Parts: sequence; structure tokens; C-alpha cells
Amino acid sequence: MSTLTADQVRAEVQRFWNTFTAKAEDALGEFYAPDSTVFGSDATRTEPGRLAAARRKREYFDPKTTVHVTLGPVDVLVLSDTAAIATYTFRFHAKRVQHGRDQSDEEDIQHGRGTQVFTLEPDGKMLIVHEHLSAVKG
Repeated sequence: MSTLTADQVRAEVQRFWNTFTAKAEDALGEFYAPDSTVFGSDATRTEPGRLAAARRKREYFDPKTTVHVTLGPVDVLVLSDTAAIATYTFRFHAKRVQHGRDQSDEEDIQHGRGTQVFTLEPDGKMLIVHEHLSAVKG
């Protein structure tokens, strides 16, 4: 088994957001471990990671929806050979977000914060076991 490095985690964070903005429907859910938890930027409670991916697919992956993300520096704390925490800031802008039947909105997060906890699986795949996204209001 290989050892998790900070550069690998930074690359995985970038790959996650590239997948999101490319609207790669099936690939987004594959980032999350089966028992992962997610706190979305406006959530009041956690939800399973793969459920969060399915909700994001419904809200952001419509052909009319546009999504842009800019990441700040990604700091990584490697906890062990198989676990690490990535923390970073981000800007997020989406137009024509689908929040309900025939309803669309615009989302603009100028000062977002992201934390993702990754594990390295025996097969070499990195998975998110916990994610917390938040936005500074104001």
C-alpha cells in the first residue's frame, strides 16, 4: 500500500472541484466513502456524502446551469499514511441553480471555506469521509 502525501491530497481537492464544475454526474458520487458525512454551505445538519452528490447533481448539473469555482491555497495536514485533512478557501458562483420545480436561483459565495477529510483505501483510491463547506455571511 502507498502512503498519502500532501501533494496527492491537493490534487484530489482540485480534481473534486474540476469534476463538480464539469458536471460529471457519475464521477462526483465516487469521491465519497459509503459512510461519509457532508455539511453543505447552507446546511443545518449533515447528510450522507453520496446523497449530497445526488442533490448537487439535481441542483447544479442542469445544462442551463453554470458553475464557477476558484480555490485558494489548499493546506493539508497528513494525519497518518492513510488519512489527511485538507482546508482551503474558495469562491463559488452558480447561475440557474435548480432548487425546485421550475425554480432557479443564483448562488454567490465570495468567502467560502472548505474542509475535506480523506482516507487512502487499500486499492490506492482516495475517498472523502467527511466534508464541511461553509460561507462567511456579511
